[in-house]
Amino acid sequence: MPHRFYFEGSFDSDLLVLEGSEAHHLLHVLRLRIGDTVEVFNGTGVEADAEITKTARKSVEVRITARRESPANTQIPVILATAVPKGDRFRWLVEKAAELGVTRLVPLITERSSVDPGENRLKKLQQTIVAAAKQSGQTRLMELSPLQKFHEFLDDVSQAEQRVLIADPGGSPLELMDSRGADAAACPMVLLIGPEGGFSADEVQAALDKGATPIKLSEAILRIETAAILLAGLVRLTAVQTKE
Repeated sequence: MPHRFYFEGSFDSDLLVLEGSEAHHLLHVLRLRIGDTVEVFNGTGVEADAEITKTARKSVEVRITARRESPANTQIPVILATAVPKGDRFRWLVEKAAELGVTRLVPLITERSSVDPGENRLKKLQQTIVAAAKQSGQTRLMELSPLQKFHEFLDDVSQAEQRVLIADPGGSPLELMDSRGADAAACPMVLLIGPEGGFSADEVQAALDKGATPIKLSEAILRIETAAILLAGLVRLTAVQTKE
């Protein structure tokens, strides 16, 4: 299977120039040469087969030989709104969410939050998202939103158009069907994950007032990133099972 590379731009031209970390990886890590075939994608659902036609010290020119575009509705939209764990655990969370095909990740400030990732750190995580998409075969890049207060995020949630799940020890196991009888696989999802210690009672109630379904993920006490990836994975798994 050809190696995948990210190109930030359109595929309107048959000739593309890879630069920066993508060119470095191709030239100096994989040591590919002129005539080798690769796969390129731009994170918007478009990918292409290409042949290396020219190399320089810090850039690589490739010629597109075949284009493909993934339909926008191949996966249901999944928005993962989560408190931010400490240290490198947040990078791990972002990486795994991107591998699972989460549509958008929203870092949350909650009443019990203790971590603010900062704007610069969020920008640096874009490369983690690109690498995860390359590894997992995703054709669309996960969007990483700016830090947002929990109640402000809830104000933007439309329960009429989305199914909202909140991780809560008092909830029930995730089911394929929601209270309206709609398949989980057919309905856009919003997943709410709290900080260490969980959401406050007021925050849980605010989510329930929005029509959120409380979901119990485990008998054990889970870290933020464990709960986030477990719930996102279960949602993606139920979507696949329902399609089958």
